[in-house]
Amino acid sequence: MKLKNLIFILFFIGWNASYTQQSSEELLQSARTEIDSLCSERLGGRGYIDAGHIRAANYVEKRFIEIGLKKAKKLNSYQQPFPLTINRIEDAGLILNKTELKPGEDFIVNRYSGAGKLKGKVVDLGYALEESVSSLSGKIALFRNGWPEEIANDAEKKKQYQDRANVMDRLAAVMRMKPGGIIVVENKLTAGFAREQFPIPVVELKADKLPQKIKNAEIFVKTEVTELQSQNVIGVIPGTTHPDSFLIISAHYDHLGKLGPAIFTGANDNASGTTMMLSMAEYFAQTDKALPYSLLFIAFGGEETGLVGSNYYVNSNPVVPLAQTKFILNLDLMGNGIDGIMAVGGKDYPSYFDQLTQLNEGEKYVPKVRARNNAPNSDHYFFLQNGVPGFFIYTLGGPPHYHDVNDNPSTIELSKYVEVRELLIRFLEGIN
Repeated sequence: MKLKNLIFILFFIGWNASYTQQSSEELLQSARTEIDSLCSERLGGRGYIDAGHIRAANYVEKRFIEIGLKKAKKLNSYQQPFPLTINRIEDAGLILNKTELKPGEDFIVNRYSGAGKLKGKVVDLGYALEESVSSLSGKIALFRNGWPEEIANDAEKKKQYQDRANVMDRLAAVMRMKPGGIIVVENKLTAGFAREQFPIPVVELKADKLPQKIKNAEIFVKTEVTELQSQNVIGVIPGTTHPDSFLIISAHYDHLGKLGPAIFTGANDNASGTTMMLSMAEYFAQTDKALPYSLLFIAFGGEETGLVGSNYYVNSNPVVPLAQTKFILNLDLMGNGIDGIMAVGGKDYPSYFDQLTQLNEGEKYVPKVRARNNAPNSDHYFFLQNGVPGFFIYTLGGPPHYHDVNDNPSTIELSKYVEVRELLIRFLEGIN
């Protein structure tokens, strides 16, 4: 063997060993770099304005190729396109008593809002629990979500208003009064997407931005229900002895995008989960402990619009037959963990959950591993609903930022990122 070839081999072996034994500091630095990239202004919140979701998918595909993942045999590329319908909110403005408010920080647009521009008198309906006026034609209705103090802790009184227990009930009741627009006052702004819209503009105002006396308002919302194409991103690491059986590791890469100048970067939801998936892909691509089963890594699109990408994969076009899928590990909200982790699906598959908890008890990776039944709160849902065992893992504790502009890289802690990563790798290695 030529000397330079021998040197290369020794260098590669040494590099591979050093990779699999990265220090906690190196793993955290790598994770923060990845999260910063996924939250960059160029990706525009990984949403559906200015093709943010497309640029984000291309970024993930590039990372898959760099890591060494292969294309799935059933696909011509790393991307699996699917159709998506969305009430796409492009821009908005809100002025109260001649004071212009900041989108994202002071107000957001309700996910079901229609388009419109109007200026008018504001009618304060309190909590909109009762019919107080018969008509609001041409006016702007304002009401508070939640309960007034005299009702908040009284279960019997709440029963009197069962037909207006939630904000959607109250919106429906207020719309019967035919206002030109609606302002909903919320203690926390939590944005989202819908696939249909109301006939009028509806904005949500942060409670501490509500003036003591509000007379007039101007509302502007640009939105439309539109059909577009999004995509899942899929890569494979072939198994050794059972290459036709698969373990899926998934995370959704999409988020809420932009509202005017505001960007919802989604550091915890779900740049953190995408980062964890990519880090695990790097580990399994480089480790000398190759698994007997093939690994299918899926970065799902359309999660924030109602699990559209994962629903398409499971119910319309599974790249791998579900019968050949042994387990799915879905990663979402991986940014914290100081209080442990939750395994959605843990109560549905107790033997797998016992395996996970025993691993944790042996090494004390996180303070607690908790379990829930399957629920439609992330991309695992349709797999479990169709009989594929799996968990949706999310971390517990840490900052409360969720679906708001404060979920950005500066607020994410990664308090147990390294430990959670190690626990999940060991768990997958133990599946037989």
